[in-house]
Order: sequence, then C-alpha cells, then structure tokens
Amino acid sequence: MFFYWFCWTIAYLPLRILYPLKVVGKKNLPKKKKAILACNHTSNLDPVLIFSHIHRQPRILAKHTLFKNKFFGAILKNWGAIPVNRQDVGVSTIKTVLKVLKEDKWLVVFPEGTRGHTDEDEQMALKNGVALFALKSGAPIIPMWYVKKPRIFRFNKLLIGKPIDLTEFEGQKPTKEVLAKIGEIVSSKMLELRDNYLMQKKNKKSK
Repeated sequence: MFFYWFCWTIAYLPLRILYPLKVVGKKNLPKKKKAILACNHTSNLDPVLIFSHIHRQPRILAKHTLFKNKFFGAILKNWGAIPVNRQDVGVSTIKTVLKVLKEDKWLVVFPEGTRGHTDEDEQMALKNGVALFALKSGAPIIPMWYVKKPRIFRFNKLLIGKPIDLTEFEGQKPTKEVLAKIGEIVSSKMLELRDNYLMQKKNKKSK
C-alpha cells in the first residue's frame, strides 16, 4: 500500500503533464463498492494512466509472463497486479480475484487482450473471465474506453460508462453459453462508448 501511494505521489504530476488525459464519466464509478473496470488495451501505459486519475488503489489482471523477472514481478505485485494466464484463467486466479472483490476493491481488466494483437481464443477466455468474476461476486462491470493510444503531449480521453445491467443472469450457472453472452454484452457496451463519442464528435463538426 505504501509503495503504491509513494509511486502515485511521485508520478502524478509528470504523467498529467506528459500524457494529458480527460476522464469522462468518473461519476459512474462506485465510490466505496466493488467493481470490475473493463477497458480497451492500447498501450502499456493504459493501467498507469488509470491509476494516476483514480484516487483509489485498484487491482489489475496482468499477463503472467510479466512476472518471470523477479524484480519487475515484485514491483507489479506491489502495484496490485495479479498474474493471469490469459488463455486459461486458472482456479487460483479466480480465487484471488473473488477475494479482491469481496473486500470491495476495484479490479481493472482488459478483456480485448494485449494491445489489439490478441487471438480470438485469448479474447474469449478474457471475456469469459470477466463474466465469471461478475457472476460469482455480484460486482458491477463498468465499461471504459481510451479514445486514442496514449502518446506524449497528445490530449486523450478515457470514457467511463454506466454499470452494465446483468440482472437477467442472476442465479444462473456460469455455463459457457451464459459467460459468452455476458462477454459479448461487455464488448458491445465498450464499443458503444466509442461509437457514441465518434457520433458526438461528428455532430459537432457538422454544426
């Protein structure tokens, strides 16, 4: 905890200057309750920028291969990262995630995979993982979308949507079919943020 806030304090101002980011819809984040933040993945800076603009320490699912280097792995763990095999979300990962959500913390997940270069099987595993976490924990899923890939001194926006309504799935068993349906709903809500933003931008230009 101390390490996280120490790094956050040091990096806060430089990140805001180097990577200007406007967060739209922050009011949709539950203040003191658990939530799964599902965001598109454009660069390695994605989680860092989320951390720098949210005044609460979230946990994040990170590719297990990043933890092979003991030094770097230790830093990731201190930042709250949870190792996950994106092609096979194992039992230990599920237990860790459910424990995190039981403690009313936020979990950041990039269900579309690694920076847009992930195969369909891995994307499906990630989407199903998000769906399973939500069903098992009762945590709301909050869709998020980076408008652009973060670049130095380029203004960007992070869109945060309203919690996804999954009441129709309450009490259902986490079968492959159910998880796939929820996964597709999550994807559609994320893309809806992007499409609404592009539509608003187009309407402004046409006026």
